Amino acid sequence: MSGAAARAISALRREFLDIDLASPRGHHCSRVALAVMLAVIVALVLRVDAPWWAAISALVSTQVTAPSSLRRGALRIVGTAIGAAAGLLLSPWLIEDQVALSLALFIASSIGVLGLQVSRHGYAWLLGAVTADMVLLATLDDPTSALSVACNRTAEVTIGTLAAILVSHLLSPREDHAPPRPQAPGWSDLLGAQWASTQHAMRAGLGVMLVPLAWSWLQLPSFSQAAITVAAVMAVPAMSDDDAANREKIAARGTHRILGCLIGGLAGLAVLVVSFENFLPWLAALAIGVWIGAHVQASARDIGYVGTQGAVVFIMTMVQGSGPPSSIIPGIERLAGITGGLLIVQIVAILLAPSSRPSFETRAKARSSG
Repeated sequence: MSGAAARAISALRREFLDIDLASPRGHHCSRVALAVMLAVIVALVLRVDAPWWAAISALVSTQVTAPSSLRRGALRIVGTAIGAAAGLLLSPWLIEDQVALSLALFIASSIGVLGLQVSRHGYAWLLGAVTADMVLLATLDDPTSALSVACNRTAEVTIGTLAAILVSHLLSPREDHAPPRPQAPGWSDLLGAQWASTQHAMRAGLGVMLVPLAWSWLQLPSFSQAAITVAAVMAVPAMSDDDAANREKIAARGTHRILGCLIGGLAGLAVLVVSFENFLPWLAALAIGVWIGAHVQASARDIGYVGTQGAVVFIMTMVQGSGPPSSIIPGIERLAGITGGLLIVQIVAILLAPSSRPSFETRAKARSSG
C-alpha cells in the first residue's frame, strides 16, 4: 500500500502541472462543476434532506459526451428508484431482526456487485443495491425512516442526474468516439466460468454486511455517514483468475480511496475555516474544488479514483444543510465518520482478499504445461 500511495502522490503532482482550463479536458471539468452547482442550487431551493447527494449524482453522471451522460444518468435514476422501492418493501420485516437485516444487506450487495460485472445494465444493478442498502441502514438509526429515506434519496439522485444531463445536453460534444464497451457476459454459468465474479460479489456483500456492525462497535458518529462507506465497499474492481493481481487491485483501490478521502476532506475543512457568510463565494469555492477533483478523475495515470473519492468527500464536507455552513464542527464530524468507515472498508478488503496462493486450476495448468 505504501508503494501505491507514493505512486499516486507522484502522479497527483504531475496532474496539477497539466492543468489547462482551455483544453477539452478543462472544458469537461467546467461542465462537471457547473452541473454540481446547478444540482446544489435546485436541491437547496427544494429543501431536500441531503443536498450533497444531488451534488454527488451530478458529479458522477456528467460524462465527456452528451449521449454517455444520458445513458449513465438513465441507469442511475432507474437503479436508484428500484433499489429504494425494494428497500422500502423489505424494511417492515427487517427492522427488529438484526440477523435478517444483515443477511438482506449481504444478498442485495452481492447481487448488485455481480450485476455490475455481468450485466449490460451493470451500473443500474449497482445503484439499486446501494440505495436498498441505504434505506435498510437508515432503519438502524430510526426504524420509521424507511419511507422518507427512500423518497429523499430518489429525489436527490434525480435532481443531480437531471442537472448533469441538462448541462451535458447544452454544452457537451454530441459525438461519442469512445471505443465500444466489451460485451457483458450475462448471468449464465455463474458457478463455472464466472465463478471468480461470483466470489468477488460475495466478498463485497460480506464487507457491506460487516460495516454496520463495525460502525456500532467503534461508535462512529452516525449511520448516515455509513452510506458513502457502503458505496465504497461496492465500488470495487472486477476480479480475474490471477489472485496475486486481484490482491494488488484491492490494495491500490483501497489506497486511492483513503488518499482521496483525506485530500478531499482536509481541503473542504480548509475552505470552511474561511467561514463563508455569503452564498456565491461558498458556491464558487465548491465549484473550484469539484473542478480539481474532476481533473484528477479524468487522469490517464490510473489515479482517477483518487479524484472521484476526493471530490465526493469534498462535497460532503462543504455541503451540510440549507446553505453555507456556519460552523466547521459538522464538517470535522463528517470527515471523521467517513474516514473511520473507509478504514473499516480497507480492513475488510484485506481480510477478505483472495489468497495469494495459486488457485487449484492455476496449479493444474502449470503441471500440465510442465
